Amino acid sequence: MHYFGLNAEDVKIHNRALILQLICTNTQVTRHFLTDTSHLTPMTLTNITSDLIQHRIIHETQIPKTARAPGRTPKLLSLSPDSPVVAGIYISKDCLYGILTDMALHPIARKTIPLSRVENKQTIFEKLLSLSKWLVHQSKRPLLGLGVATVGVVDTMHGKISYVTDFYGIEELEITSLLQPHLNIPVFVKNDMQSAALCEMYFGLGRTKDHFIYVGLTKGVGAAIVANRQLLNNLTGSSGELGHTTINYQNGEPCKCGSRGCLEMYVSVPGIIRRINQSCGTSFTDFQDTLAYCLDTPRAYETLENVARQLAYALNNLINLVDISTIIFGHCGVYLPDQILDSIADQIGHISLFRYKRPVKISKSSFGDKCSLLGSVCNVLDQVFTGQLIP
Repeated sequence: MHYFGLNAEDVKIHNRALILQLICTNTQVTRHFLTDTSHLTPMTLTNITSDLIQHRIIHETQIPKTARAPGRTPKLLSLSPDSPVVAGIYISKDCLYGILTDMALHPIARKTIPLSRVENKQTIFEKLLSLSKWLVHQSKRPLLGLGVATVGVVDTMHGKISYVTDFYGIEELEITSLLQPHLNIPVFVKNDMQSAALCEMYFGLGRTKDHFIYVGLTKGVGAAIVANRQLLNNLTGSSGELGHTTINYQNGEPCKCGSRGCLEMYVSVPGIIRRINQSCGTSFTDFQDTLAYCLDTPRAYETLENVARQLAYALNNLINLVDISTIIFGHCGVYLPDQILDSIADQIGHISLFRYKRPVKISKSSFGDKCSLLGSVCNVLDQVFTGQLIP
């Protein structure tokens, strides 16, 4: 294996991070698995695992007798009970969700703080700080850092929301510069779609897919792109504001972003509920109840299919730009009926420029509607797994 532009210490850090990533994202692995997957020499692997064991980050266990095969029995490697933990917060437009996990994403503690109608920058910061401190005190194990996944356009370099619509009159919000001095741990901030995509890349469907598009339905519509197992625009911090692409610029509804006919006016969670209510004379407020009604009511289902058609055209524009045919639906998108997702895939299959190369495949997130919350933790783990943060 060649590492052009890296010195010996960089290579050592990279290899250690890779082995730790493989142990954290797989269940109880053997040294044979690690050698085959990492392509490192047995001696290099032994040095790395010995160091991780010495620092009580991983430990060895015996394979259960019932699972043993004839011959020498390999030992299993997994996270130590004393290994570091990671905190995460998901900032939605309704609540702050907090979670503490180990490096394999196993939950240790959770807490939710609702946001009221009268929030402002100061009250949101106070709730963020309160939730952060609560998470910090939930374990005596070393804490690697706090990851924040948030709505809005995020400046990851400076750890802040640089623009967000329909958020208590707030358009910008500092996060890292306000939280980090009170916590004495690093804070990493990303858009919630990017965070969810990292979660899928390391722990979900992305483990077998080098390229995919993550699409999330919430009060808006967002997307994130993973190409060659790299989060696109991870360095610049920009995120896929798919919901603010225009699909009806002439007669479309005015959007709070200042444009007209934005996608999220039609296919976001509130947009879908509103269109079903207008079409059928209903008064739904819950997304899952609305979708259940669509499955039993032809008129409502026809309206939902029209929504799916609009989303398919928007996604096709994205696919034609990046040539990625695997799409993962998350956030509230996991509640869409399978036949609607199949309809979106079929529609794209008829109009995509790349339809002759490979079919479009749509799946639901491995983590349901919790992908952004778990993704907040992955903002920190991404630093660990790439060797930028060393436990």
